Amino acid sequence: MSGIVSCANQVNQAVRERLLSEALRLFSSRGYASTTVREIVESAGVTKPVLYYYFGNKEGIYLALMESSYATFAARMGELLGQKGMAGERMENLCLGIFDTFIEYMDVAREIYSIYFGPQQGAPHFDHEQAFDWMLDAIKVIVAEGMTTGEFRQCDVSDAAWAIVGCINTCMEEQLCRNIPRIDRNGVKKILGIVLSGISAGAVA
Repeated sequence: MSGIVSCANQVNQAVRERLLSEALRLFSSRGYASTTVREIVESAGVTKPVLYYYFGNKEGIYLALMESSYATFAARMGELLGQKGMAGERMENLCLGIFDTFIEYMDVAREIYSIYFGPQQGAPHFDHEQAFDWMLDAIKVIVAEGMTTGEFRQCDVSDAAWAIVGCINTCMEEQLCRNIPRIDRNGVKKILGIVLSGISAGAVA
């Protein structure tokens, strides 16, 4: 009996994930407002009652997508921030890790940007600002630690963090907005190095 229950749970999870995947694909390519429940279920190969069972409605599947995506990003941020090493090395790993995560979840990022910066689409409210706050706060932590150990010169922690997050955010938006981005991962690393050299202990204030 336990084997049958386990198999059923796996099937249910697979159906749920397929619905989420197809909804994301349609939301990111067509927009939330232009995507219908019918299109989602047809793409996922299920019926409307199945979507209603798992998510309630289109708003529910959107919120489930956002909650799952932000939970994944929060977990990734925790892993990156928990790494050991010198402040400069940790900052590089953090920022490149954020960039890599952005690339990996580009469809999610595209949907978030279209909702946040685009015209009203009737999507339910979700706190999209929290991810940026997480990035900024994590960068502040490493900047402050670098100043404490003497690796970074003393300056305003917030100013330094904004300079770094601005660099990373611009590089990520370049990937999102250009068909052929002018900055790749190696370019991000070089630009970040220039910014970090400005707060290194040997830099002139």
